[in-house]
Amino acid sequence: MSLKIQDYKQMTYPYKLLLEGNADAHSQLYSVVETFKDEHLSYKNPDVKSRTCGEIISHTVCTQSCFFTNSLVLGKKEKCECKVPASIDDALKMIQGNLMNMSKTWQDISVEELETEITTEWGQIMSKELALFQSIEHFMYHVGELCFLAGMGGFYQGTLG
Repeated sequence: MSLKIQDYKQMTYPYKLLLEGNADAHSQLYSVVETFKDEHLSYKNPDVKSRTCGEIISHTVCTQSCFFTNSLVLGKKEKCECKVPASIDDALKMIQGNLMNMSKTWQDISVEELETEITTEWGQIMSKELALFQSIEHFMYHVGELCFLAGMGGFYQGTLG
């Protein structure tokens, strides 16, 4: 299975930058997760209280869609239901589904809407566009976290890039 990515070449700023950056983040997560085996989803740092690899994957995808996109940018205050993938196939489908959903949702937000400012619940003022960029940064942070955990567990054999 491979990650299906739309062609964003014909798009202009800000969509081209947002969507290509998000596709790259999803591609990196996908490339890490596809090296895992199902049993790796339950691995976590044995020395500190932490999430399992499966919980990190779920959190990464769910936070981008539910928190950053739906709540912060679109103003929807709905409860998010994030499921931990039961298998690597489930995780890969989750990543693919989120990429497709976010690509469609983000393209439906007007440039004027992206330029409007929001105030987060912790008091930070930013444009909606910046909130989406922060979702990509958050996504990549967790890709690095998964690489670190997989290295600790001795089961990550790939490289990013």
